[in-house]
Amino acid sequence: MSGTARIVAGTVLDASGKPVAQARVYFSAAPGSVPDIAELTGADGRFRLSAARPGRYQVSVSSDAHGSSSVEVDVGSKDAEVVVRLAR
Repeated sequence: MSGTARIVAGTVLDASGKPVAQARVYFSAAPGSVPDIAELTGADGRFRLSAARPGRYQVSVSSDAHGSSSVEVDVGSKDAEVVVRLAR
């Protein structure tokens, strides 16, 4: 898999389970260096990040209206899908 990026895709939901638009999503930990940039969720709360290599990633999310949270995801030979719930 070396040299082949995988996608970490997912949905950000608020405490009641509704999608959160315009939340900032980024890797806060990775098995190597990652760009210091954030993806914004769409109106449906969806996002896509590119993972350069296999390993464990921490996906962090921040929203001015809904707080912040993070989840860990293992990226292997396939793309990964996560759901991040914000508590506020």
